[in-house]
Amino acid sequence: MTPLVVIFIFIAFPFTSFCQWQPSKATLSKADRVLEQFFGSEFSKTTIDQNSNIYQINFSDSLVAYACIQQAPSKHDMFEFLAIYSSDMELLKLRVLTYRENYGGEIANKRWLNQFVTRTPQQVQAISGATISVESLKKSVSKLNFQMNSWYKSKS
Repeated sequence: MTPLVVIFIFIAFPFTSFCQWQPSKATLSKADRVLEQFFGSEFSKTTIDQNSNIYQINFSDSLVAYACIQQAPSKHDMFEFLAIYSSDMELLKLRVLTYRENYGGEIANKRWLNQFVTRTPQQVQAISGATISVESLKKSVSKLNFQMNSWYKSKS
């Protein structure tokens, strides 16, 4: 390796490894459509922090919910999902926004995703042929639930 390549890796790697993932415009548009279906067209959405994928949902200047756009790994790629929490951190809805694999797309089934609202992630049923994506989503939602609850308790 030439010294220039080594310097580039040394300088560029720290910036890329600690950057916050930003959803694409298409993913944000899909999330907005899901939010509009869930809340109607009279809501407003604002980020809770700069460079955050967590949004505060308001109706007439009253906080009603939080929405989180997150990524999770599938077998070869990443997929994006949206989690909607009530103002007191109860999971209300989970939707897969973008899934890029040829197999395992069954995790986007709305009926299957509703299990996350009524059960803990560990109790969610498996899907044959989507094992990696199911386990990844369960782990990601569990981690997100913990992070959101910790954040909520710290701000109270």
